[in-house]
Amino acid sequence: MFCPFKLSDEGIEMQFATNHLGHFLLTNLLLDKMKQTAKTTGIEGRIINLSSIAHRYTYCRKGIRFDKINDKKGYSKKKAYGQSKLANILHANELSRRLQEEGVNITANSVHPGVIMTPLMRYSSYLM
Repeated sequence: MFCPFKLSDEGIEMQFATNHLGHFLLTNLLLDKMKQTAKTTGIEGRIINLSSIAHRYTYCRKGIRFDKINDKKGYSKKKAYGQSKLANILHANELSRRLQEEGVNITANSVHPGVIMTPLMRYSSYLM
């Protein structure tokens, strides 16, 4: 959270890779099994993405700047974090829309858990 600029082993800005792409991949790897389970059991499936109120603090009001995800020169640790959390919200919203359209008994949501002081906040000088 709010970490200095770094690229993942795959060459993607670390906060975006960790906070969004990892969860995006996991969700997609499990989705077919979740759909099958919801259909055969009749029990509603749930996909919950942790987001943050920090999604409001991105590089621009136009959304995610995919063309500059790995831009070290223009990097802001707080804005990069916000951008990764905005991606979680947009993913949950679109996934929810698609699941409803397919008639699948799975909900997809994003939630802001509140501010919790943990070692994760080590790079933050203040609360947002």
